[in-house]
Amino acid sequence: MNETNRNDRKHETIDILVDPRENGRTGDPAPAPKKAMGTPAAQNPADATRKMNPVPAAAATRKMSAVPPAPGQAQRASAAQPSRTGAPRGGARSAPAHTPLAGGKGEKDARQDIKKGARSTVARALIYIALVVAVSAILSALAIDFANDIFALVKDDVTAQIEVPENASISEVATLLKQNGIIKHPLIFRLYVNFRHRKDTTPLTFKPGTYELKSTLNYDQITNLIKYKSTRDIITITVPEGLTVNETIQLFLDKGLGTREGFIAAINDYPYEYTFMEHLNAITFSEARHYRLEGYLFPDTYDFYTDSSEVVIIDKMLAAFEAHFEKAYYDRLTELNKNLDEVVILASIVQMEGRTEKDFYSIAGVFYNRMENPAWFPYLGSDATIQYIIQDHRELTNEDLNIDDPYNTRLYKGLPPGPISNPGWAAIQAALYPDRYDGSGEGEENKYFYFIANKSGVTYFAHNEAERDRIKAQIDKE
Repeated sequence: MNETNRNDRKHETIDILVDPRENGRTGDPAPAPKKAMGTPAAQNPADATRKMNPVPAAAATRKMSAVPPAPGQAQRASAAQPSRTGAPRGGARSAPAHTPLAGGKGEKDARQDIKKGARSTVARALIYIALVVAVSAILSALAIDFANDIFALVKDDVTAQIEVPENASISEVATLLKQNGIIKHPLIFRLYVNFRHRKDTTPLTFKPGTYELKSTLNYDQITNLIKYKSTRDIITITVPEGLTVNETIQLFLDKGLGTREGFIAAINDYPYEYTFMEHLNAITFSEARHYRLEGYLFPDTYDFYTDSSEVVIIDKMLAAFEAHFEKAYYDRLTELNKNLDEVVILASIVQMEGRTEKDFYSIAGVFYNRMENPAWFPYLGSDATIQYIIQDHRELTNEDLNIDDPYNTRLYKGLPPGPISNPGWAAIQAALYPDRYDGSGEGEENKYFYFIANKSGVTYFAHNEAERDRIKAQIDKE
């Protein structure tokens, strides 16, 4: 190929690389092809023919691939060519269709969506509140209706003859009552009656027969009219304050309850589970102690079935003690530096020495003052402990005063081996909170160390032995 032809090809390639669409974007007419510098004026006819007849598009394309474009032209050509998806490759010339323009329709739509969402939330909240109110109203109405049926608060006065068959179940009875207009809710009747009698020792059964019942009767009244009465008789027994274990056992025996052996075993051996029992079990009792639970058979009025066992009877009395002796009193034991049994022993003595609850506190104070002054008072000196030994409340003789027994606080130091009675709550309180002074001060001279009672039961207190002797002489003159 000669030099002229190579120059001609260069000019052809340049002509093809100039994209007429670039000019079309600016609106300028396409420039005429430049003549090659240094090209001879005379040209070969064949070359002229090739210039007049441009190469086909495919050939031109091959030339575009073979000859690198001039700087800047390839970038413009790439931007102008459409992508495979049909969109221009130069994405900077057109904004994405989904991007809202500020202040445009997209922003208005977004605000409308927010308003719709807010209205939807408020609507859901109102519906929820309405449902809650409606459900609450329904439940309240049902509760009132059930209560009215159970307790017969406001009901129409309906009277009906009810025939209770043999071995009728509670469901059958409830159905009969409903059919005859006595009750409104048989299911509630069954649930209520079963709950009320859940602790019965014998199954609830109904006595067959004809009953005249009224709708104004409550569930308990209806049940009591038609149920079988328990064949177990109940006996009410009042256990006085200050009885000994022996006296308490005899009281039960006189009422036809249990046996002496059964009560002694229940008192000394049965493993009751109470908080105060944990304290007692931690104490080592003296072998001279008469009964393990003396002092803890709480005096009160009780109802017992006539066939109750000795353990059931004793347990009921111990449960009463447990209920009275709350946690605060255990804290008080720590303050007094005493254990539970020591306080109960002292309370049992106070119970037998005093005549009134007011006296209990001062008598307890006297014994505390003596125990805190062992040099002056090596013995507690309670005559009530001697009466416990002889099991008699008579006036003591000199022989009685000298009985050799650990319970004799005139001969043995400290507290006796165990309580000498079952004290009441007032005596226990006095032992927990004694009144140690005469009320005029809290010095040693204000402490009482003696007390003496006349035949009428009036108790006098003295600070010293001389004062005690004067009071005794005065009482003897009465």
